[in-house]
Amino acid sequence: MTAKSILAAALLAAALLAPGRAFAVSIADARASVVRETMTFLNTPYLWGGMHPVTGMDCSAFTKLVYAKAGLNLPRVARDQFAQTLHLSPSSVLPGDLIFFAMKKPGTAHVDHVGIYVGKGFFVHASFTNGVHIDSVYNPYYFARMVSLRKYSGF
Repeated sequence: MTAKSILAAALLAAALLAPGRAFAVSIADARASVVRETMTFLNTPYLWGGMHPVTGMDCSAFTKLVYAKAGLNLPRVARDQFAQTLHLSPSSVLPGDLIFFAMKKPGTAHVDHVGIYVGKGFFVHASFTNGVHIDSVYNPYYFARMVSLRKYSGF
């Protein structure tokens, strides 16, 4: 084997084994998969600490599961998801990006809730009162608690 073919094989192996890498054909396909998957969990009950679509899940379990179905790896907890994603300006947000909130301490940067932006001003999240459902970003309750728009580092 030549040095060039060894390097190519090593790069291919690294790409296949790297955690958090999308195995979708393109970034657009991965984003579309994330948005499509959010809809399959609508009406799932909320359960703090829950990680199962039948028995219930919390907000970060929801985002982790949706991203995993698209071949993407997110941490389990909202604040860790926040720390491992990249900041976006409001004009740059795209369907599949994450929206982080400070629900317990509005007006602060204490992230404790996350949802997935699905386009046209709407996001899907697992809320304590309604389970997994769609809300408007412009709902004054959520808008006042929004901390950041962020994207998966592979997008």
